[in-house]
Amino acid sequence: MKLQEYIKEHVLLADGAMGTYYQEKYKKQNPETQNLRHPERIVAIHREYLAAGARLLRTNSFASNLETLLGREREEPFEEQLLTLSENVRAAYANALLAVEEEGLRLAAGASGEEKKDGADAVFVAGDIGPIPERGRLEEELQREYETIVDALLDAGARILWFETFADFSAIVRATSYAKARGDVFVMASFCLNKFGYTRAGRSAASLIREAQELGIVDGVGFNCGVGPAHMYQLLAPLDFGELSVSVFPNSGYADVLQDRAGYQENSSYFQENMKKIVSLGIDIAGGCCGTRPEYIARLFRELPKKHEPRSHGDLQPVGEPRLNKSGNILYRKLQNGEKPIVVELDPPHDGNAQKVLGGAMKLREAGVDLVTFSDSPMGKMRADSIMTGAMVQRELLMPVMPHVTCRDKNQIAMGGAMFGAHMNGIRNLLLITGDPVPAGDRSDVSGVFDFNSMKLMEYLRRMNLEYFPQDPIVYGGALNQGRANLDKETARVKKKMEAGADYFLTQPVFGKEDVKRLSYVKEQTGAKLLCGIMPLVSYRNASFMKNEVFGVYVPQEVVDRYRPDMSRGQGEAVGIALALEMIGLLSDVADGYYFMVPFNRVDMICRIKKQMEQERMLEKKDDRI
Repeated sequence: MKLQEYIKEHVLLADGAMGTYYQEKYKKQNPETQNLRHPERIVAIHREYLAAGARLLRTNSFASNLETLLGREREEPFEEQLLTLSENVRAAYANALLAVEEEGLRLAAGASGEEKKDGADAVFVAGDIGPIPERGRLEEELQREYETIVDALLDAGARILWFETFADFSAIVRATSYAKARGDVFVMASFCLNKFGYTRAGRSAASLIREAQELGIVDGVGFNCGVGPAHMYQLLAPLDFGELSVSVFPNSGYADVLQDRAGYQENSSYFQENMKKIVSLGIDIAGGCCGTRPEYIARLFRELPKKHEPRSHGDLQPVGEPRLNKSGNILYRKLQNGEKPIVVELDPPHDGNAQKVLGGAMKLREAGVDLVTFSDSPMGKMRADSIMTGAMVQRELLMPVMPHVTCRDKNQIAMGGAMFGAHMNGIRNLLLITGDPVPAGDRSDVSGVFDFNSMKLMEYLRRMNLEYFPQDPIVYGGALNQGRANLDKETARVKKKMEAGADYFLTQPVFGKEDVKRLSYVKEQTGAKLLCGIMPLVSYRNASFMKNEVFGVYVPQEVVDRYRPDMSRGQGEAVGIALALEMIGLLSDVADGYYFMVPFNRVDMICRIKKQMEQERMLEKKDDRI
């Protein structure tokens, strides 16, 4: 009997924690590293759960990934790393099968593709797959790693794949599509909620159920880890799971961390009482996560019903997503109405002195600039926090701001907190970018985080908008590098960012017709709203530096030749202003707005450019009347 047929009539009791229980017994943090070194330990723990009554085992492969097994610094060729990973995952599955055999039980018939009637001694074995740490890695590499894990499990005989402790469906969909293409596989997608009912990606339980139903690619949805059984019941009680199979594996409670080790109190009776309430919701598969031990499963085996109770339906129905109301956002409204907003970038202070940036922003406000934007420690060099700088300027000057947010310096917890903080302080525009890496000379003391790339950060904020503030969302944009060698690849990235909710794009500075041509192509292919970059170069030295030392920015030699090394400051600025106005003219049919980058915070130049733009606009209106 296959798993999906068995759970139509029975509540399937699964195992408890492997990781925390292994650590408690053997003082090792990663049991996955022991699949080949000490398989007897892994087999013994599986056997304890089987003896307690569990009839579904998850293989000891949750953290079987390259980082756990080989560390962050890996010298072996990538293909050799994948072979090591495959061997470990195969061993994890073999250890589970050996435990079933040594305990005098047998593998459920449907788990091996056969169709026979199962008895009470039949055990289902699920290949366990956890999130692979991304840390700025290439998407293609991550996909290969997931595929290697899937192949190893399926080749070893698994017909059940258990994706657990995920935050959203992004990795699960690709891996599941790959697995389903290989044959008949039951896939459970399980997510980790906090006590407020959201994953670290800002997804609610209801939205995950809704997406599982819409995707139609997974067979069940589950919730594990993150919370104890009482909170888990409160979170799941209002939900309607529809026809999906459902698994629930709460923690025993909340950990007490001492000397970097998580400890859990013994509360198996409390766990059992709350699990009875959870199962009464119509749950198909019940087990335990962190802090649960074999005695927890033994109590569930004695107390939980073996037959299904009718599934209850709560008040919360996972219907369509709410629509984001962006009508109050000035920048968004201008872009939609065909106006051409002007955005100016200022550098946050590097010394904690806010007077210069406040003075510059005040001049820009008086000149009629629509919005100021602040970089986020560009080139990995420390400056004042962009969101806090923006909040101060907006509060003091009542001027809209757009802080940049990079993925380099904050993990997912800090990033979510930053988004909440930005919204609390009235910030409604952000530029989301992957960000420059930490400079090579600083890496011994400073590490980049990169829990996200720009597209994943956009999806993260899109979910936060939907779940927390749909009536007053943060509108966000992305970066566009029109100088990239493969323009079609950059165009594809723009499309993906638009799918992730980006409403506008700030481009690299434009210095000639070739840039205009390339931006026109991107706009034709995507329909994106472009805030075209304008950088008024101020001197021969500035122009030479931009041409020769800034990667990704194309400065034609004829632009450099317009400056002379012996020019005065005023002469250099005059050339820069004239050049900027020429670029604005060239971009008139492409740009939906303009994004000024100000060398050395010379805001007076931008004010002069803005004034001349207004004068030219007045002349155009006069000519139209004539």
